Formats: sequence, C-alpha cells, structure tokens
Amino acid sequence: MPQIQGYVRKMSHKGISPVSYFWETTNYNEANKKNLIATESTSEKPVESWIGKKITLTTNDEIRCLHCGKKTKKSFSQGYCFTCFTTLAENDLCILRPETCHFHKGTCREPEWGKTNCFKKHTVYFANSSGLKVGITKENPVSNRWVDQGAKFGIPILEVESRRDAGILEHFLSQFLPDKTTWQKMVAGEPPDMDLVREANKFLNHLEKNEFFSPLESKSKLNWNRLDLSGGVTEIMYPIETYPDKIKSLKLTKDTPITDTLVGIKGQYLLFASGVINIRSLSGLWIEVTI
Repeated sequence: MPQIQGYVRKMSHKGISPVSYFWETTNYNEANKKNLIATESTSEKPVESWIGKKITLTTNDEIRCLHCGKKTKKSFSQGYCFTCFTTLAENDLCILRPETCHFHKGTCREPEWGKTNCFKKHTVYFANSSGLKVGITKENPVSNRWVDQGAKFGIPILEVESRRDAGILEHFLSQFLPDKTTWQKMVAGEPPDMDLVREANKFLNHLEKNEFFSPLESKSKLNWNRLDLSGGVTEIMYPIETYPDKIKSLKLTKDTPITDTLVGIKGQYLLFASGVINIRSLSGLWIEVTI
C-alpha cells in the first residue's frame, strides 16, 4: 500500500470549482547529533484520489518547529517551538487581534517582517462558512483565505492600506456579527442560505456613519475603499462525497492511530465517516499516511 511520511504542513490548494488539495510534508537531514538542520525538503501529493478509500494516519508524536526545524516536545501556535512562539512577530497577539498592532509604538518583535506583511493592502470580507462572518486577509486572491476557512460563499467588501486598519474595521463589525467559524457547523453540511450582497450593503451603510482613526499621532481619519459588489458572490466547491456521520474531532497520537474512510475535505479538515481532523492544527507533527 502507498505510504507518505514526513512532518506535515497545512494542506495547500488551488482552484475553487472544485478545490484541489495537496498533502504537504517536510523531511530533514541532520547536520549532527546536536539536532542542527542541514537541509529540509518539502513534497506535495494530491489528496482527491484518497476520497472514498480507507486510509490510516499514524504518528510517532515527534514535532519539529515550522520555523527553525528543531524538535520540540510541545507545539505552540500550531507548530512552533516555545522560542519561536515567543520571539517571532508572526506569533504575536496582534496577529490574532490585528487592531492591537503596536508597530507605530516601536515595539514590533520584527520590524522588517512587520513592514513586509502588515503594511500592504488588506481586504475586509464577508463569508458564509457556518453562517455569516467577517474577516480580513492579505491573500490574493481572497478566495485562498475562504478555502482555508471552509467557506461556501464569500465577497470582498473593503480594501485598506494596512493590517491594523483592517483589524479596526473588523473589530467594529464583529460587535454585530461573528468573526469566527464554528467548525462543528462547517463540517456538518452546507451553511444556511443568505444574501451576502444584501448583508454587505446593510453593514457598509452602517459603517460609513462612523469615524475611525489611524494609529498615527496625528489621529488622521482612517480611509478605506468600498469595493464594487456588482461582481456578486464567489461560490466554492469542495471535494466531498458525503458529510460525516458524527461531528467529532478525532485525535491522532502514537497510541491512537486513525483508520477510516475519507469522505471529503473542507477547509483544513479531513472528513471521515466517524469524525474529522484539522490538519493545520497538526502542523510540524510527523505523520505517516497509508492508503
């Protein structure tokens, strides 16, 4: 039986009708016994051919940090060692709560990283994954973000010049609608029908009645571009034969391998007949897949 081994990454993907998924793994060659990394190699395998087949996932519980590659007994922030979790800008609290960005205070963990990743155009969007939600992304196309979240429909509504500005607007809108996906509903079936264009116009009209300010000392008014909604809503088709019989999060450990029929893929979840597993949450873990 075919086997794939390596330290897993979140699944990559392309397309939206349907989405094509790829299983990403990294393997390392040790430089010496002190656990320094000489080289790493990454490979990807298409996943759609696994659907409808019984597959087995096993692990030896070994984790390597996504950033530095060193072994770590515990994963922090979905795949990092403690050092990288506490020192990298990509793991700071402001990544989860972008409205709290503190770059302008001179306290960014990695200013150059911040300039590259946070000071570029961001999109504020509405999506329907487990219901209506608001979110932000620098992804281009925006649909890449929707796929990772398992959204069925999405529409971009605003464009701003920085991650913090996007976060301020998202934070305001999150007072009235969710900014998180309920994974249990997302993997259980199709989301409820709703008119995203109508919802977007309703909230945008409300938004424009308020003033928001940039983080600059001058307190200049925060600017955004209201995007044209006439292009309509994007629909995303996932490779799913059927939804799981049970909405249960499966746990993969050395002592608890998973063997079941793969019935679909949605977001970063593998959907099995008996439950689901979030592959992104396992990033950095050594996994063997037997098909």
